[in-house]
Amino acid sequence: MTLNPRYSLAFAALLTMLLSACSPNPTVLQDRVYGSRSVVIPPKVVKQAPVNVPAPSKPKPSASPVITQSAPVSKPVISHPPTPVVKPEDTSAAAPEVVEVLTPKVYPSSPAVKALMKAADSEVAKGNLDKAADTLERALRIEADNPDLWMKLATINERQGNHDQAVNMLSKAKAYQEQLN
Repeated sequence: MTLNPRYSLAFAALLTMLLSACSPNPTVLQDRVYGSRSVVIPPKVVKQAPVNVPAPSKPKPSASPVITQSAPVSKPVISHPPTPVVKPEDTSAAAPEVVEVLTPKVYPSSPAVKALMKAADSEVAKGNLDKAADTLERALRIEADNPDLWMKLATINERQGNHDQAVNMLSKAKAYQEQLN
């Protein structure tokens, strides 16, 4: 039995379609990693072009020149009356204002992520930073918007000397924490 090129081409196309259907969608992954944050675009600064004002036309010379003198025009000065300073009365008698302290909300982690975080902490205590980073990345696949995971991974990357990566992860942690609050 010989292979027919038409069937082998059809088989290759079918296999390619099946495998591509199993691969993750990059836009879905991007949404999970970056969340639904809106990107702030700074406003554009528009410079106005200078306006050309035509010069006044010169008066035609007449038979007898007329010389006029004008007095300098003075603009009136507007002065505002000084605002009175109100002295507070005895503030010790008044009740102190109640200041509400907002505690940051904690991300509700699943038991699997909590176990992975404990494993990562024990690896950090042993000095295995690479294994701890791998464990935290595995936890991030489960809960990509957990700010605590991003913060721990940022500190591990900083200890490993990956400063740029640590800064990026720290900004993600702050963004997810703001979304949580």
